[in-house]
Amino acid sequence: MVSEHVQSRSGKRQKTEDRIIGAAAELFLKHGFKATTIRAIARAAEVSVGRVMSVGDKDVILVRCFDRWIGQLQNGTYTASPRRGSLSQRGSSSVQRHLLELFLPFLEFFAEHEDLSRDYAAAMMRVRGEPEVFNTLAVDLQSRLSESLVSIGINEGHARASAAALYDSYLGILFRWAATTMSLDDAVEAMLASIVFHTRVRGSL
Repeated sequence: MVSEHVQSRSGKRQKTEDRIIGAAAELFLKHGFKATTIRAIARAAEVSVGRVMSVGDKDVILVRCFDRWIGQLQNGTYTASPRRGSLSQRGSSSVQRHLLELFLPFLEFFAEHEDLSRDYAAAMMRVRGEPEVFNTLAVDLQSRLSESLVSIGINEGHARASAAALYDSYLGILFRWAATTMSLDDAVEAMLASIVFHTRVRGSL
C-alpha cells in the first residue's frame, strides 16, 4: 500500500512537471525567453509560482523545453515547418544525404527560433547538471549515425568514434551559430563538411 501511494504521488508530480514544461514551451515559442515570466508559466500551467520554481529557474526550464523539442524532433512527433528542398539535396552520396537528413530537423528548428536558440545556448552554460541532449538523446542519435556509417563498410569501432565526432560537431555548430551571424545555409554546409570527412576518410580504414 505504501509503495502504491508513493508511486501515485510520484506519477502526479511528474504529470504536473510535464504540464509546467508544456506551458513554458508554448510561452517561449510565442513570446520568447526574456518576455516569459515564471508567473506567466504558473498561470498557464494552473499551478503556483512556487511549484514552477520547484522545477527550476527559467534557464533550467528552457533547457528542459529544448530537451522535449529535440526528443520530439528525433522521434518524429514534432510538427515542423515545410523544408526547403535544396537543403536535403546536398551531399554527393546517398549516405551523406541520409546523415545530413538526421541533423536537418534540429538545424531547421534552431533557424526558425533563432533568438530562443541563442538564449538556450547561454542557458546551457549556466545550468548545472547534464541536460538530456548530452545523455539519452545523444545516445539515440549517435546510434543511428553509427548504423549508417557501418552500412557503407566502416568498421563498428570507427563508426562509433565518427558518430560521436559528428554529434560533437553538431553541438559545436549550434554554439557557434548562437554566438555569430552564421546562417542556416552556413550551418548546413559546416555539418555537411564534417559528414563528408567522416564518410570519406574513415571509409578506407
